[in-house]
Amino acid sequence: MSSSFVQMFSLDDGEDDDEDVEREPPQMPPWFGPPNDELGVVVPLGLVIARSENGVVALSHATVYSTGLVLDVIAAARGLSNSQSNRLFHEQHLFEEDEEPASGFLRLGLELPGGERVSNLGGRMARRRLMKPDDEPDGPVFMEHGGGGGSAGQGHVKMNPGFWLWPRPEAGTMRVFCEWPVVEISLSTVDIDIAELVAAAELVVPLWREPSA
Repeated sequence: MSSSFVQMFSLDDGEDDDEDVEREPPQMPPWFGPPNDELGVVVPLGLVIARSENGVVALSHATVYSTGLVLDVIAAARGLSNSQSNRLFHEQHLFEEDEEPASGFLRLGLELPGGERVSNLGGRMARRRLMKPDDEPDGPVFMEHGGGGGSAGQGHVKMNPGFWLWPRPEAGTMRVFCEWPVVEISLSTVDIDIAELVAAAELVVPLWREPSA
């Protein structure tokens, strides 16, 4: 008897799938990223958070949605060894909660107008907990989301990560923290008056029209 590998190890459970049955797409919890039915509003920021001889971390712009916002960050390094520049992107990957982040890990945090503090620390388990759609977080969420990648070569590295903040904060002052040991950027802060970000939420455009009555 001959059979193919696919036939031998098929995951088919013997039940026919009804391809004509409409299935509801899985609902992404609102804290896990921007709404997929909105056109966000871009607000330029153009703020340098910190700078050293061989590194700089800056906020390029924010994209505001009804439920939260994405902060676009630019992090550039120079004067690195080839091995440092080659592994810098790898060091941005999520780590386990009981691990100390590598010196190349770009640490970012926020102090919101209400006094809450959030950061991109926390490791893989913190992100896994946020993926439970029926278990809303007790406090604000700040996690990497999107971004424009980056480049590396000849001791230079440029990264452009994005970070999702949920829920959208109320008006006031938001303090941004950063630390990047690999380029000798110690703990640094910059304050942002987010009144413009709050106002921009009124300009968010829905992608789909509501059904006519």
